[in-house]
Amino acid sequence: MTAKARKLFSFLCLGLFAFALIGYGEEQKADLYAPVYNKPLSAQPLKDVLSRIIEFPFKLIKWPTDKGIIYTEQHRLDKKTKWIYEQSLKQGVKPLFGFTDLSALPFFGAEFNLLTLARQKEKYPDLFATTTLLYCPSVFFSIGSEIGAQKIGGTGFHTKGLFSYDRQQKEPFYGIGPHTSMGDSTSYRLTTTRVGAAAGYEFSPTIDLDAGFDYRKENILNRAHDGKGDIRSIFAGQNIPGIGGDDLLDYSLVLGRDTRDSKDEATKGSYQKLLFQFTDSVKGTSARFFKYQIDMAKYFQLASPRRILVTRLFAEHNEKIDHGEVPFYDMAKLGGAGANARDSETERAFVYNRFYGQSALLLNLEYRYTVMEYKEFKLKTAFFSDTGEVFGKIHQFRVVDLQESYGIGFYLSYARNTLLNFSVAHGNEGTRFYVKNKLAF
Repeated sequence: MTAKARKLFSFLCLGLFAFALIGYGEEQKADLYAPVYNKPLSAQPLKDVLSRIIEFPFKLIKWPTDKGIIYTEQHRLDKKTKWIYEQSLKQGVKPLFGFTDLSALPFFGAEFNLLTLARQKEKYPDLFATTTLLYCPSVFFSIGSEIGAQKIGGTGFHTKGLFSYDRQQKEPFYGIGPHTSMGDSTSYRLTTTRVGAAAGYEFSPTIDLDAGFDYRKENILNRAHDGKGDIRSIFAGQNIPGIGGDDLLDYSLVLGRDTRDSKDEATKGSYQKLLFQFTDSVKGTSARFFKYQIDMAKYFQLASPRRILVTRLFAEHNEKIDHGEVPFYDMAKLGGAGANARDSETERAFVYNRFYGQSALLLNLEYRYTVMEYKEFKLKTAFFSDTGEVFGKIHQFRVVDLQESYGIGFYLSYARNTLLNFSVAHGNEGTRFYVKNKLAF
């Protein structure tokens, strides 16, 4: 890590700590014997220049936010929308909506609860059967179904079968390793068909163990489109394993623990996920490897639920077996906002899928502060830092190759569900903007 990068990272960490101390100090010095005013006091402008600078972004968004909330309240849009959503769920249809990292285009779809649609859910409460459909024009199309049972025999045992089909129109690729160039940009079309089964045991509401078996067909099409060159010509002479696609078998074991008070807008608790997976080729190609993955985060309240410090660690290593290879599409990836399971991991100053590697290490720090609350609406601001790297074997990790992102975000939520996540991040490859309806972690 360069001296400049170290200073920048240290400055951001100190800034987060300073914000936490300031907030804590304000809480502690409140005067219990201060007079209670019957009339609201007029707003006093902040005195110092630094405070004015910090206040400025909130002034920009305060007026449209206030107007939007007033309009929503006058026309009862929140209650009407919530009623429509709840009625849709009762009928067995859950609307889905979001934004992609690749092009910031919205995707939309729905999850269909087949038992509820068939009016059989009350008769078989421990069974589930769902179909999910998602579509983003010119970006992706996916459909998947799951059928299974939970709390089998009144215990924590659960099982399911699954099928999914996913078509990605343009997956970006810049090469393998930490020293790739944006100038070598290309993309490919990938279709993934998956059939599998899983079973597990829920030891408690917070701890679950799951084992799975999948057959997966990866088909790579049109390695040259949208005016970009073919992967095989741009990276001629380099080993890009899996460039011809493959038929694969995955055997996985996942241990998860989740004590967060909310999956989408946690203010306390933590989660830990440990994944072990063995993948082997059905077609007899060289694909044969172990995948080890750790994903964990902790949510700290700093004197108040309004101030949350989040720390997250993600690590992945893919180990080749018997002179096998790790297909490039199964490698660890960094880049983008990482709000969906199939996305590359959160490194917000870089484009989606920017870095591919046999291994990856990533640290996310984020300070979230609730600047406004109105009934079930909340507006938060966030200051964040992402520091990560892809590399080959463990001993090839180099501090000097760490890539850093830092930025600010604004999150609007209703009833602890994120409605809008607008964030901007900066790094050594420029500045990127994101619009989402979900937090990265």
